[in-house]
Amino acid sequence: MNGRQLAGPLLAILVAVGVYALWPKEKVSPEDEIRALVARVVGQAEKRDSAGVTEALSDSFRGGGLSKQEVRQLVLGQFFKAKQIVVLNPLLEVTVKSPTEGRFKGTFLFGRDGAGPEASRYTIEADVLKTGDGWHIIAATWSR
Repeated sequence: MNGRQLAGPLLAILVAVGVYALWPKEKVSPEDEIRALVARVVGQAEKRDSAGVTEALSDSFRGGGLSKQEVRQLVLGQFFKAKQIVVLNPLLEVTVKSPTEGRFKGTFLFGRDGAGPEASRYTIEADVLKTGDGWHIIAATWSR
């Protein structure tokens, strides 16, 4: 093949790449982003990854009188007590106050071998804030 014969296919490939790169991406709503944050935390808990769970918390997090590091220690203690962890989230209400502020309230059922069923249901309410690196939980309260 000579240069003229290669020019056509090469131009077609460049146009296809350009169209793909410039094609409008689907916008995800802040509500969906907050739901995705909660889903990531649930997934990390089921993997028994305390760092992954607390990655969703802001560095200035305060919740139930606990700091981010104290929550990590609490979660890690729960993970040591269990061979398997299952987290169900049958109810999640998300409220978006602005493009960068929101709140969620959810029911979470934690299944852990050796734990009684009465100790496994929590209602968690949390405030979330979007920064340059995504949504983070800035404050939370929980009750059984």
